[in-house]
Amino acid sequence: MHAFKNILLGLIISIGSSPISIYAANNTIDIKNEIALLKNKIQELEIHIASADQANTEIITDKDINSSPSNPNKNISSIPAASNKDVSSAPTISSKDVSSAPAVPNKKKLSKKIKATKRNEKTVRPIFISNKSSQVLSPEIISPAVSTPLSWQGTDITALIVGGASAGYSKPSAHSGSFNILDFNPIFLFSYKDLLFLRSAVDFSLDDQGNTQTGLNYANLNLFLNDYATFSAGKFDSALGYFGQNLSPAWINKLPESPVGFNDGQAAPQAEVGIQLRGGLPLCNSAKANYVVYVSNGSQGFVDTTDITNIVINNISTGGFTNNYGNYVIGGRLGFLPIPKLEIGISAAEGKLVLFDMSDSTSVLQNGRHYNALGADISYKWDNLDLRAEIIQQQIRSQAGSIAPQSERWKAWYLQAAYRFPSTKWEPVVRYGKFTSSIANQQQGQLTAGVNYWFAPSISAQVGYEINHGQSGTGNNVNLFLMQLVFGF
Repeated sequence: MHAFKNILLGLIISIGSSPISIYAANNTIDIKNEIALLKNKIQELEIHIASADQANTEIITDKDINSSPSNPNKNISSIPAASNKDVSSAPTISSKDVSSAPAVPNKKKLSKKIKATKRNEKTVRPIFISNKSSQVLSPEIISPAVSTPLSWQGTDITALIVGGASAGYSKPSAHSGSFNILDFNPIFLFSYKDLLFLRSAVDFSLDDQGNTQTGLNYANLNLFLNDYATFSAGKFDSALGYFGQNLSPAWINKLPESPVGFNDGQAAPQAEVGIQLRGGLPLCNSAKANYVVYVSNGSQGFVDTTDITNIVINNISTGGFTNNYGNYVIGGRLGFLPIPKLEIGISAAEGKLVLFDMSDSTSVLQNGRHYNALGADISYKWDNLDLRAEIIQQQIRSQAGSIAPQSERWKAWYLQAAYRFPSTKWEPVVRYGKFTSSIANQQQGQLTAGVNYWFAPSISAQVGYEINHGQSGTGNNVNLFLMQLVFGF
């Protein structure tokens, strides 16, 4: 059974939790919670192996594989379950001795054995699968003696792939509909002991011509300083507001689209490239607080020079830029939880940005223009009822002598309520939001009603209908029907 234990542990890992619990637990992003959940997966695998030992089940025998010299590094991490009451405190790692795993010279034979294992053990799934063969691959964080193209030496690194996907249909009023919703968003999580954590998300989608669009949503390195502070560097979701950094993934958002005004080029900042400090603090009784402060590269504004008699700043892009033209932004958010089910947050940022001519996006019209952002949010959960509200704005201040001297402001807010009927899979949702801008054709009011049917904790069918009010003759004045299937893994 030792041979079975080492090979199985080195080749497979059980992945059973919903990513919703990773990204929406306790209404805040907690990187250490992600690591704790990842470690729980390894513990579940150990329990599964122990059950197999008791049943005296031999899936892979010494007859099927050749033995190799003993591995001098016989210690692997035994990871205890993490407490939900204190996800900021990483569990202590103990060690246990295990026998070294034999080498695997015959990949085809091993592949057949693992397929048989999957048929007999329905709860076990691979974390990595090679695109060259059907052989299951796993990092050597579990079994250093098993060498594969996706493995590495050492017992201190853990890894997990999560993410989500959505596919669906939309139909504007008075227009034909199409199956134009398709998005795949894998998220890669790696940790080194309880010291460093890497998070990276890539997005794949299709444009109107069927061409594949790819983007790096975020990629950041997180260094745990203590139980109350984590230092991060890289690209991360904007810390301003609540929706963008907590609710925007399709498998977490309760409606098919973001609230009006919360997309790039509108009122809500999307991403930053820089550094940040994030953490949480216990207060009196059950009250808690969480915080994030950051310094990032400045954003970019775009000026509409089409009408020389009325030159205006059209929009701000906050997708995260590596060239800051010497501009920086300092900002953050403070969240307060007087009781576990209620969170109140305030956000603010101040800095400078560069202005481009929107006709070519390369001509710098002005550098160092003053910029600020403000926001507030509140959320409350009571049994199956989920209530949320948020307001956020971005502003470029006026400056005499500029090609576009006037001040411009973009503001958006929304109210949302969702209720999961007890003992059912149905969850109706309603949301009203408004986006205001000095540009008349950008302004929009939106009422959305929808319903979710939950096949599983992270699989749902979403249907929604948007009633939009905007300038006549623009897309902001067109109602929209949407339906999609969403999967979080």
